[in-house]
Amino acid sequence: MTKKTPVLFRYPGGKFYAIKLLSKFWEGISHQEYREPFVGGGSVFFSKKKVKTNWLNDLDSELVQTYKSIKSRKERNILVEKFANEIANKERWREVFEFSPQSNLEVAWKYFYLNRTSFSGKLVSPAWGYRPKRSLPPERWKERIMPCGEKLEGVKLSAVDFEKVISAKSENEVLMFVDPPYFKPPKTKHYRNGFNLEDHERLAKSLKKTNHKFFLTYDDCDEIRDLYSWAKIHEVKFFYRVDNSNVENGKRKMGFELIITNYELPKQGDLFQ
Repeated sequence: MTKKTPVLFRYPGGKFYAIKLLSKFWEGISHQEYREPFVGGGSVFFSKKKVKTNWLNDLDSELVQTYKSIKSRKERNILVEKFANEIANKERWREVFEFSPQSNLEVAWKYFYLNRTSFSGKLVSPAWGYRPKRSLPPERWKERIMPCGEKLEGVKLSAVDFEKVISAKSENEVLMFVDPPYFKPPKTKHYRNGFNLEDHERLAKSLKKTNHKFFLTYDDCDEIRDLYSWAKIHEVKFFYRVDNSNVENGKRKMGFELIITNYELPKQGDLFQ
């Protein structure tokens, strides 16, 4: 397996703890182009090897702008310099939360600061969540920004509807990792752009029509099994990282999900191993 680039964001529902399992769905699968219609925290992209063409997308325009600023050598160096002299405490968190950005770089600075210091990285109804003895201090955020920025160089970034990413034609073999909001979301809202039933149905129709290969993650429920009865459904289990989820007494709990594909996997043994 390719050595992972450090995780850039703290992201609710991120797939960081499932990478070993998810890697079985891209390793050995021929592709020269890779796409993510819902990039979120980008755990899969930063874990897999870059290919000829890479396209990351998310409807959260501030998230995408942060990716763009970190992709830029000039702007990521500025961010690193700013964070080198930054502090992380509740008072400063409140100041940043109330700050109104006047430029794209300031959008990225605010987004990244709040992501690294808010509970579970949540920016929907965020709450202070930095733990001095366990959280990475601001002067060390460069350890995430620099390698991730280097990997983002040459990557296409967009904030458009997922159908545009899925339906776009290519002369290359395309592999897509599709990680939409859960069909049965947690009681607490984690994302700025949620899904309704029509969105879930529209996604299923788009994927059924595509000629591109995809692997898709979803919560295991009858509705999703029905929507994707035409595809290959794999039952898997892995640890979650936020309370969507099966976190009990502050500890991560093993949960069950579906990984859905439109291609056969190379024989690699038991997915749970």
